[in-house]
Amino acid sequence: MSFLDKPQPLWWRKALFQIHLWIGLFAGLYAIIIGISGSILVFKQELAALSYPHLMRAPHPERPERADLFAVMESARVAYPDFRLSGGYLPGLGSENVLIYMQGSRERDLFVMADASDGRLLGALELESTWLHWISDLHFHLLLGLPGYVVNATGAGLLLLLSLTGLVLWWPGIRRWTHALKVDFRRSWRRINFDLHSAAGFYTLAFVVMWSISGIYFVFPKQVAAVVNVFSSVEGGRDPEIHVKAQRRSADLSAVLGQAMRNFPTCRLAGVYLGEDANHPITVFMARGRRSDFTQMDYVYFHPESGRQLAVWHSGVNPTLGSAFVFWLAPLHFGINWGLGIKTLWALLGLSLPALAVTGALMYWNRYLGRRWKRLRSAAPKAESTVP
Repeated sequence: MSFLDKPQPLWWRKALFQIHLWIGLFAGLYAIIIGISGSILVFKQELAALSYPHLMRAPHPERPERADLFAVMESARVAYPDFRLSGGYLPGLGSENVLIYMQGSRERDLFVMADASDGRLLGALELESTWLHWISDLHFHLLLGLPGYVVNATGAGLLLLLSLTGLVLWWPGIRRWTHALKVDFRRSWRRINFDLHSAAGFYTLAFVVMWSISGIYFVFPKQVAAVVNVFSSVEGGRDPEIHVKAQRRSADLSAVLGQAMRNFPTCRLAGVYLGEDANHPITVFMARGRRSDFTQMDYVYFHPESGRQLAVWHSGVNPTLGSAFVFWLAPLHFGINWGLGIKTLWALLGLSLPALAVTGALMYWNRYLGRRWKRLRSAAPKAESTVP
Protein backbone atom coordinates (compact mmCIF):
# COMPACT_ATOMS: atom_id res chain seq x y z
CA MET A 1 0.00 0.00 0.00
CA SER A 2 1.36 3.43 -0.97
CA PHE A 3 0.29 7.03 -0.82
CA LEU A 4 -0.21 7.14 -4.59
CA ASP A 5 -2.58 4.16 -4.62
CA LYS A 6 -4.59 4.36 -1.39
CA PRO A 7 -3.48 7.08 1.05
CA GLN A 8 -6.41 7.00 3.51
CA PRO A 9 -5.22 4.17 5.83
CA LEU A 10 -1.68 5.54 6.24
CA TRP A 11 -0.97 6.53 9.84
CA TRP A 12 0.89 9.71 8.98
CA ARG A 13 -1.97 10.89 6.78
CA LYS A 14 -4.33 10.41 9.72
CA ALA A 15 -1.98 12.46 11.89
CA LEU A 16 -1.83 15.14 9.19
CA PHE A 17 -5.63 15.20 9.12
CA GLN A 18 -5.70 16.00 12.83
CA ILE A 19 -3.22 18.84 12.31
CA HIS A 20 -5.32 20.18 9.43
CA LEU A 21 -8.50 19.88 11.50
CA TRP A 22 -7.25 21.72 14.56
CA ILE A 23 -5.52 24.46 12.58
CA GLY A 24 -8.78 24.92 10.69
CA LEU A 25 -10.75 25.23 13.92
CA PHE A 26 -8.38 27.91 15.22
CA ALA A 27 -8.04 29.79 11.90
CA GLY A 28 -11.65 29.46 10.71
CA LEU A 29 -12.86 32.78 12.09
CA TYR A 30 -9.73 34.50 10.81
CA ALA A 31 -10.33 33.09 7.31
CA ILE A 32 -13.92 34.38 7.33
CA ILE A 33 -12.90 37.88 8.46
CA ILE A 34 -9.90 38.22 6.15
CA GLY A 35 -11.73 36.77 3.14
CA ILE A 36 -14.83 38.95 3.35
CA SER A 37 -12.97 42.16 4.21
CA GLY A 38 -10.39 41.56 1.49
CA SER A 39 -13.09 40.97 -1.14
CA ILE A 40 -14.71 44.25 -0.17
CA LEU A 41 -11.42 46.18 -0.31
CA VAL A 42 -10.76 45.01 -3.86
CA PHE A 43 -13.46 47.50 -4.84
CA LYS A 44 -12.35 50.19 -2.39
CA GLN A 45 -12.01 52.90 -5.03
CA GLU A 46 -15.42 52.12 -6.56
CA LEU A 47 -17.10 51.95 -3.16
CA ALA A 48 -15.51 55.25 -2.10
CA ALA A 49 -16.86 56.88 -5.27
CA LEU A 50 -20.35 55.57 -4.47
CA SER A 51 -20.15 56.62 -0.82
CA TYR A 52 -18.63 60.08 -1.37
CA PRO A 53 -19.41 61.06 -4.99
CA HIS A 54 -19.12 64.80 -4.27
CA LEU A 55 -15.46 64.26 -3.39
CA MET A 56 -14.35 61.26 -5.46
CA ARG A 57 -16.17 61.97 -8.73
CA ALA A 58 -14.82 64.62 -11.09
CA PRO A 59 -17.23 67.58 -11.11
CA HIS A 60 -16.21 68.46 -14.69
CA PRO A 61 -14.99 65.26 -16.40
CA GLU A 62 -15.33 66.89 -19.81
CA ARG A 63 -12.66 69.49 -18.99
CA PRO A 64 -8.94 68.80 -19.53
CA GLU A 65 -6.68 68.26 -16.53
CA ARG A 66 -4.88 71.53 -15.82
CA ALA A 67 -4.47 71.62 -12.02
CA ASP A 68 -0.91 72.12 -10.78
CA LEU A 69 -0.13 69.58 -8.04
CA PHE A 70 2.16 71.90 -6.08
CA ALA A 71 -0.39 74.76 -6.16
CA VAL A 72 -3.17 72.45 -4.95
CA MET A 73 -0.99 71.16 -2.11
CA GLU A 74 -0.25 74.74 -1.03
CA SER A 75 -3.97 75.57 -1.12
CA ALA A 76 -4.69 72.56 1.11
CA ARG A 77 -1.95 73.59 3.52
CA VAL A 78 -3.50 77.04 3.92
CA ALA A 79 -7.07 75.72 4.15
CA TYR A 80 -6.28 73.13 6.83
CA PRO A 81 -3.51 74.61 9.03
CA ASP A 82 -4.05 72.08 11.84
CA PHE A 83 -2.91 69.24 9.58
CA ARG A 84 0.54 68.46 8.21
CA LEU A 85 0.96 68.07 4.47
CA SER A 86 2.06 64.53 3.71
CA GLY A 87 1.50 63.88 0.01
CA GLY A 88 -0.36 64.72 -3.16
CA TYR A 89 -1.65 62.51 -5.96
CA LEU A 90 -3.06 63.32 -9.37
CA PRO A 91 -6.25 61.70 -10.74
CA GLY A 92 -6.04 57.94 -11.08
CA LEU A 93 -4.53 57.23 -7.67
CA GLY A 94 -7.63 56.56 -5.61
CA SER A 95 -9.84 59.30 -7.01
CA GLU A 96 -10.95 61.04 -10.19
CA ASN A 97 -9.83 64.29 -8.55
CA VAL A 98 -6.53 65.54 -7.17
CA LEU A 99 -6.06 63.95 -3.75
CA ILE A 100 -4.02 65.61 -1.01
CA TYR A 101 -3.07 63.49 2.00
CA MET A 102 -2.70 65.36 5.30
CA GLN A 103 -1.93 64.16 8.82
CA GLY A 104 -3.08 65.65 12.11
CA SER A 105 -2.63 64.98 15.80
CA ARG A 106 -3.96 61.82 17.45
CA GLU A 107 -3.57 59.80 14.23
CA ARG A 108 -6.17 61.86 12.39
CA ASP A 109 -5.73 61.63 8.62
CA LEU A 110 -7.43 63.86 6.09
CA PHE A 111 -8.02 63.47 2.36
CA VAL A 112 -8.49 66.84 0.68
CA MET A 113 -9.97 66.71 -2.83
CA ALA A 114 -9.52 69.25 -5.60
CA ASP A 115 -10.98 69.62 -9.08
CA ALA A 116 -8.41 68.38 -11.59
CA SER A 117 -9.49 70.94 -14.16
CA ASP A 118 -8.79 74.10 -12.15
CA GLY A 119 -7.38 73.05 -8.76
CA ARG A 120 -10.37 74.30 -6.78
CA LEU A 121 -10.70 72.56 -3.40
CA LEU A 122 -13.87 70.44 -3.20
CA GLY A 123 -13.77 69.45 0.46
CA ALA A 124 -12.14 67.00 2.83
CA LEU A 125 -12.77 63.56 4.21
CA GLU A 126 -11.55 62.43 7.63
CA LEU A 127 -10.49 58.84 7.06
CA GLU A 128 -11.16 57.51 10.55
CA SER A 129 -14.84 58.40 10.23
CA THR A 130 -15.47 56.33 7.09
CA TRP A 131 -16.77 52.76 6.99
CA LEU A 132 -14.12 51.84 4.44
CA HIS A 133 -11.43 52.81 6.93
CA TRP A 134 -13.04 50.44 9.44
CA ILE A 135 -12.96 47.62 6.86
CA SER A 136 -9.30 48.41 6.08
CA ASP A 137 -8.41 48.42 9.76
CA LEU A 138 -10.20 45.10 10.18
CA HIS A 139 -8.34 43.54 7.26
CA PHE A 140 -4.85 44.84 8.03
CA HIS A 141 -4.89 45.18 11.84
CA LEU A 142 -7.88 43.05 12.90
CA LEU A 143 -8.96 46.14 14.89
CA LEU A 144 -6.05 45.51 17.27
CA GLY A 145 -3.76 48.36 16.29
CA LEU A 146 -0.11 47.63 15.54
CA PRO A 147 -0.15 44.24 17.37
CA GLY A 148 -2.78 43.21 14.85
CA TYR A 149 -0.06 43.09 12.20
CA VAL A 150 1.68 40.25 14.04
CA VAL A 151 -1.63 38.46 14.62
CA ASN A 152 -2.35 38.84 10.91
CA ALA A 153 1.00 37.31 9.99
CA THR A 154 0.28 34.41 12.37
CA GLY A 155 -3.10 33.90 10.71
CA ALA A 156 -1.47 33.98 7.28
CA GLY A 157 1.01 31.34 8.46
CA LEU A 158 -1.87 29.13 9.63
CA LEU A 159 -3.58 29.53 6.25
CA LEU A 160 -0.34 28.48 4.55
CA LEU A 161 -0.16 25.35 6.72
CA LEU A 162 -3.83 24.62 5.98
CA SER A 163 -3.14 24.89 2.26
CA LEU A 164 -0.13 22.60 2.29
CA THR A 165 -1.69 19.96 4.55
CA GLY A 166 -4.94 20.25 2.61
CA LEU A 167 -3.16 19.48 -0.66
CA VAL A 168 -1.84 16.21 0.77
CA LEU A 169 -5.21 15.31 2.27
CA TRP A 170 -6.98 16.14 -1.00
CA TRP A 171 -5.18 13.34 -2.86
CA PRO A 172 -7.66 10.41 -3.03
CA GLY A 173 -5.46 7.94 -4.91
CA ILE A 174 -4.35 7.47 -8.49
CA ARG A 175 -7.63 5.88 -9.56
CA ARG A 176 -9.95 8.50 -8.07
CA TRP A 177 -8.08 11.76 -8.33
CA THR A 178 -10.32 13.13 -11.09
CA HIS A 179 -13.38 12.58 -8.85
CA ALA A 180 -11.84 14.96 -6.29
CA LEU A 181 -12.07 17.77 -8.84
CA LYS A 182 -15.85 17.62 -9.19
CA VAL A 183 -18.98 18.11 -7.06
CA ASP A 184 -21.74 15.52 -7.47
CA PHE A 185 -24.96 17.34 -6.60
CA ARG A 186 -26.93 14.08 -6.80
CA ARG A 187 -25.44 12.90 -3.52
CA SER A 188 -26.49 13.74 0.05
CA TRP A 189 -25.86 17.23 1.38
CA ARG A 190 -23.06 15.89 3.56
CA ARG A 191 -21.28 14.48 0.53
CA ILE A 192 -21.91 17.66 -1.47
CA ASN A 193 -20.40 19.69 1.37
CA PHE A 194 -17.34 17.40 1.38
CA ASP A 195 -16.95 17.68 -2.41
CA LEU A 196 -17.28 21.48 -2.25
CA HIS A 197 -14.57 21.72 0.39
CA SER A 198 -12.26 19.40 -1.52
CA ALA A 199 -12.74 20.88 -4.99
CA ALA A 200 -12.73 24.52 -3.85
CA GLY A 201 -9.59 23.91 -1.82
CA PHE A 202 -7.81 22.47 -4.85
CA TYR A 203 -8.85 25.14 -7.35
CA THR A 204 -8.02 28.04 -5.03
CA LEU A 205 -4.83 26.53 -3.60
CA ALA A 206 -2.39 28.72 -5.57
CA PHE A 207 -4.25 31.89 -4.60
CA VAL A 208 -4.49 31.03 -0.90
CA VAL A 209 -0.77 30.18 -0.84
CA MET A 210 0.01 33.50 -2.57
CA TRP A 211 -2.17 35.47 -0.14
CA SER A 212 -0.60 33.67 2.81
CA ILE A 213 2.99 34.29 1.76
CA SER A 214 2.29 37.92 0.84
CA GLY A 215 0.45 38.43 4.15
CA ILE A 216 3.55 37.24 6.00
CA TYR A 217 5.76 39.38 3.76
CA PHE A 218 3.85 42.58 4.55
CA VAL A 219 4.65 42.12 8.25
CA PHE A 220 8.15 40.64 7.93
CA PRO A 221 9.49 41.93 4.58
CA LYS A 222 13.17 41.76 5.51
CA GLN A 223 12.92 38.20 6.82
CA VAL A 224 11.02 36.90 3.79
CA ALA A 225 13.38 38.72 1.42
CA ALA A 226 16.38 37.21 3.25
CA VAL A 227 15.00 33.70 2.71
CA VAL A 228 14.33 34.35 -0.99
CA ASN A 229 17.77 35.94 -1.36
CA VAL A 230 19.39 32.62 -0.45
CA PHE A 231 18.09 31.18 -3.72
CA SER A 232 18.01 34.25 -5.96
CA SER A 233 18.94 37.89 -5.47
CA VAL A 234 16.06 40.19 -4.50
CA GLU A 235 17.95 43.28 -5.66
CA GLY A 236 15.58 45.46 -7.65
CA GLY A 237 12.42 43.81 -6.39
CA ARG A 238 11.96 46.10 -3.39
CA ASP A 239 12.06 49.85 -2.98
CA PRO A 240 15.43 50.87 -1.52
CA GLU A 241 15.82 51.92 2.09
CA ILE A 242 17.16 55.45 2.00
CA HIS A 243 18.09 57.21 5.23
CA VAL A 244 19.10 60.84 5.23
CA LYS A 245 20.21 63.34 7.84
CA ALA A 246 18.51 66.68 7.62
CA GLN A 247 17.65 69.44 10.06
CA ARG A 248 14.26 70.10 8.50
CA ARG A 249 12.21 69.57 5.37
CA SER A 250 12.98 72.78 3.52
CA ALA A 251 13.44 71.65 -0.09
CA ASP A 252 11.53 73.63 -2.70
CA LEU A 253 8.77 71.16 -3.58
CA SER A 254 7.92 72.93 -6.82
CA ALA A 255 11.54 72.65 -7.94
CA VAL A 256 11.67 68.98 -6.90
CA LEU A 257 8.59 68.14 -8.98
CA GLY A 258 9.96 70.10 -11.93
CA GLN A 259 13.31 68.30 -11.72
CA ALA A 260 11.61 64.90 -11.69
CA MET A 261 9.53 65.76 -14.76
CA ARG A 262 12.61 67.04 -16.63
CA ASN A 263 14.70 64.00 -15.74
CA PHE A 264 11.97 61.56 -16.80
CA PRO A 265 10.35 63.15 -19.86
CA THR A 266 8.76 59.88 -21.06
CA CYS A 267 6.86 59.45 -17.77
CA ARG A 268 3.87 61.29 -16.31
CA LEU A 269 3.83 62.84 -12.86
CA ALA A 270 1.55 60.73 -10.65
CA GLY A 271 2.17 62.04 -7.15
CA VAL A 272 4.56 62.85 -4.35
CA TYR A 273 5.06 61.60 -0.80
CA LEU A 274 6.91 63.91 1.58
CA GLY A 275 8.03 61.25 4.05
CA GLU A 276 7.35 60.82 7.73
CA ASP A 277 9.97 63.35 8.85
CA ALA A 278 13.21 65.03 7.81
CA ASN A 279 15.09 61.71 8.01
CA HIS A 280 13.09 60.29 5.12
CA PRO A 281 13.44 61.34 1.47
CA ILE A 282 10.81 62.99 -0.67
CA THR A 283 9.45 60.41 -3.11
CA VAL A 284 8.10 61.51 -6.48
CA PHE A 285 6.05 58.97 -8.44
CA MET A 286 6.55 59.04 -12.21
CA ALA A 287 4.20 56.74 -14.13
CA ARG A 288 5.55 54.80 -17.10
CA GLY A 289 1.99 53.68 -17.85
CA ARG A 290 -1.30 54.39 -16.10
CA ARG A 291 -1.04 56.44 -12.93
CA SER A 292 -2.95 53.77 -11.02
CA ASP A 293 -0.49 51.03 -12.02
CA PHE A 294 2.33 50.89 -9.48
CA THR A 295 3.84 47.93 -11.32
CA GLN A 296 4.95 50.46 -13.97
CA MET A 297 6.17 53.33 -11.81
CA ASP A 298 9.50 55.08 -11.29
CA TYR A 299 10.16 56.17 -7.70
CA VAL A 300 12.48 59.20 -7.66
CA TYR A 301 13.97 60.06 -4.27
CA PHE A 302 15.09 63.57 -3.26
CA HIS A 303 16.86 64.98 -0.21
CA PRO A 304 14.24 66.67 2.01
CA GLU A 305 16.49 69.64 2.80
CA SER A 306 18.61 70.30 -0.29
CA GLY A 307 16.23 68.91 -2.91
CA ARG A 308 19.07 66.93 -4.49
CA GLN A 309 18.08 63.73 -6.33
CA LEU A 310 19.32 60.71 -4.37
CA ALA A 311 18.19 57.58 -6.19
CA VAL A 312 15.67 56.02 -8.56
CA TRP A 313 13.79 52.75 -8.25
CA HIS A 314 12.20 51.39 -11.43
CA SER A 315 9.21 49.52 -10.02
CA GLY A 316 8.42 46.43 -12.09
CA VAL A 317 11.89 46.08 -13.61
CA ASN A 318 13.12 42.86 -12.01
CA PRO A 319 16.46 41.43 -13.18
CA THR A 320 16.24 38.13 -11.24
CA LEU A 321 13.64 35.53 -10.25
CA GLY A 322 14.07 36.51 -6.61
CA SER A 323 13.43 40.19 -7.29
CA ALA A 324 10.35 39.30 -9.39
CA PHE A 325 9.05 37.04 -6.61
CA VAL A 326 9.17 39.65 -3.85
CA PHE A 327 7.98 42.43 -6.16
CA TRP A 328 4.84 40.67 -7.40
CA LEU A 329 3.69 39.65 -3.91
CA ALA A 330 1.98 43.01 -3.33
CA PRO A 331 0.31 43.51 -6.76
CA LEU A 332 -0.96 39.93 -6.82
CA HIS A 333 -2.22 40.16 -3.25
CA PHE A 334 -4.50 43.10 -4.00
CA GLY A 335 -5.34 42.41 -7.65
CA ILE A 336 -6.33 46.00 -8.41
CA ASN A 337 -3.96 46.81 -11.28
CA TRP A 338 -5.65 45.02 -14.16
CA GLY A 339 -9.19 46.28 -14.47
CA LEU A 340 -12.65 45.44 -13.24
CA GLY A 341 -12.59 41.85 -14.54
CA ILE A 342 -9.57 40.84 -12.45
CA LYS A 343 -10.97 42.73 -9.47
CA THR A 344 -14.18 40.72 -9.70
CA LEU A 345 -12.24 37.46 -10.00
CA TRP A 346 -10.08 38.35 -6.99
CA ALA A 347 -13.14 39.23 -4.91
CA LEU A 348 -14.81 35.91 -5.75
CA LEU A 349 -11.63 34.01 -4.99
CA GLY A 350 -11.34 35.88 -1.69
CA LEU A 351 -14.78 34.61 -0.72
CA SER A 352 -13.45 31.07 -1.08
CA LEU A 353 -11.73 31.53 2.30
CA PRO A 354 -14.98 31.87 4.30
CA ALA A 355 -16.54 29.18 2.09
CA LEU A 356 -13.73 26.75 2.96
CA ALA A 357 -14.04 27.67 6.65
CA VAL A 358 -17.81 27.04 6.68
CA THR A 359 -17.67 23.77 4.71
CA GLY A 360 -14.78 22.61 6.90
CA ALA A 361 -16.79 23.37 10.06
CA LEU A 362 -19.77 21.45 8.64
CA MET A 363 -17.51 18.49 7.91
CA TYR A 364 -16.37 18.53 11.54
CA TRP A 365 -20.01 18.64 12.67
CA ASN A 366 -20.95 15.74 10.41
CA ARG A 367 -18.02 13.57 11.45
CA TYR A 368 -17.81 14.29 15.15
CA LEU A 369 -19.82 17.05 16.82
CA GLY A 370 -23.18 16.03 15.34
CA ARG A 371 -22.81 12.42 16.49
CA ARG A 372 -21.67 13.51 19.92
CA TRP A 373 -24.64 15.89 20.16
CA LYS A 374 -27.05 13.05 19.29
CA ARG A 375 -25.52 10.81 21.96
CA LEU A 376 -25.86 13.55 24.56
CA ARG A 377 -29.48 14.18 23.62
CA SER A 378 -30.35 10.49 23.69
CA ALA A 379 -28.57 10.04 27.02
CA ALA A 380 -30.48 12.88 28.69
CA PRO A 381 -33.94 11.13 28.79
CA LYS A 382 -32.37 7.96 30.09
CA ALA A 383 -30.68 9.87 32.88
CA GLU A 384 -33.97 11.53 33.81
CA SER A 385 -35.81 8.16 33.89
CA THR A 386 -33.35 6.77 36.41
CA VAL A 387 -33.95 9.60 38.86
CA PRO A 388 -36.09 8.21 41.79
